[in-house]
Amino acid sequence: MEHHEGDGLETGHLSRVQIVALALVSYTPAVALATVPFLLVVGAGNGSWFGALIGAAAIGCVGVAVVTFARRYVVTGTLYSYIAHVFGPWARALMGAALLLGYVALIAGVSMTSGVFAGSFLVSIGVEPGLDAGPLALTTTVAMVLAAALAYRGLDTSVRTAVVLTVITLPITLFVTIAVATSTGLALPAQLGLDGSTFGGIVNGVAAAAVFLVAFESSAALAAETRNPKRNVPLAVMSVPIVLGGCYLLATFLQVPGLMAASDALASGMSPAAALAQQAGLGAGFAMVTDGALAVANVASLIAFVNYGSRFVATLATDGLAPRWLAKVHPRHRSPSAAIIALSAVAQAVLLVLVLVWPEELLTGVFPSISTLTVYLWLIPYVLICVGAVVLAVRERKLTPTLAVCALLGAAGMVWVYVNALLNPPPAPVDAMAVVSAVAIVLVFALFLARERISRPSVDAR
Repeated sequence: MEHHEGDGLETGHLSRVQIVALALVSYTPAVALATVPFLLVVGAGNGSWFGALIGAAAIGCVGVAVVTFARRYVVTGTLYSYIAHVFGPWARALMGAALLLGYVALIAGVSMTSGVFAGSFLVSIGVEPGLDAGPLALTTTVAMVLAAALAYRGLDTSVRTAVVLTVITLPITLFVTIAVATSTGLALPAQLGLDGSTFGGIVNGVAAAAVFLVAFESSAALAAETRNPKRNVPLAVMSVPIVLGGCYLLATFLQVPGLMAASDALASGMSPAAALAQQAGLGAGFAMVTDGALAVANVASLIAFVNYGSRFVATLATDGLAPRWLAKVHPRHRSPSAAIIALSAVAQAVLLVLVLVWPEELLTGVFPSISTLTVYLWLIPYVLICVGAVVLAVRERKLTPTLAVCALLGAAGMVWVYVNALLNPPPAPVDAMAVVSAVAIVLVFALFLARERISRPSVDAR
């Protein structure tokens, strides 16, 4: 049975090129290529490329499971909507709880990324407190308000702005990457030999860096607004682990020796892109321009995930798991305006609380903690969707070896990322994120189950 969602949204509006483009620029490739190797190298060292490969492969396997649903159903709640076609209300409530928390953490983390690059830029022009709590709170709030305003005005404005920001800034990161590889060298024997790396450290690196692949399926939230969604949404979903995952792997090979050589600059609070630019001999001026450009470019990622997350929140509201007013669609812009405002405000509030509580650990504590927490919050949804895809295929007698193997590897990979964090805990405060994610999901899951019993939504599984 086929279920369509998105009442009030503009249906069949996005083309294949538009939804694929938004899926890719959601991760602001200019920023991601300058950040993923850094997040990996902290735990994985010379084994960072292996971590990038593991992350892309695991997410790609999960993608095969997601596509199984995307080819059958047109929904706005992504994994939350898909899972209701296989399991009961408990699965929908559990998936909804994890994804709601996941979107809040993800958007807060993307906002902080803007603040980190903006702060590094301010420091480079002589504003020494640029990376302190006050300036970071201000720059991230400005970025969030701008992204929410653009998402509020609808998808056309969002897509155009995000693509333009990416096209303008991506050449800068590519130039810095090539320059540092030329200057420092590739140290291939050390990298290929995984010198000094442990498997536990590599997997911890994956847990941090996978934040630039996690939520890759979010473009499915635009299915109701996309032409030929059962063909174009799967293409958009798989473009992230295949295209971006491959790019992250290559960038990691090229950047890791430079990042290791620039460890002192990174420890001083300099952004990864600026540290690489200086390591490559491009000078402080070029490093400053790089930080400024990436701070602006990262707004593209905020725009995209506010769009995705707000449609998910609106679906929760339609189903009675969130307040009904969150399902409101703007009469002119056809955007889920109430959900956009609420989600953006909550995510920014969470970030501001963390910044104010730990003002001395912004780059060493808050930033990696939010990144890692986001990945942990997506683990249950990914395991559920892998199991659900197999159950769905078995019911239809269409289970293939490819789906079975990919679902098994995808689910196992996600579970191991979490188990490894318990067996080989990362440094504090990141080590606490495994417990924080579990407790938060249990609390919201209990709340959703209570709302399920009270509201008994009349609309069938979405």
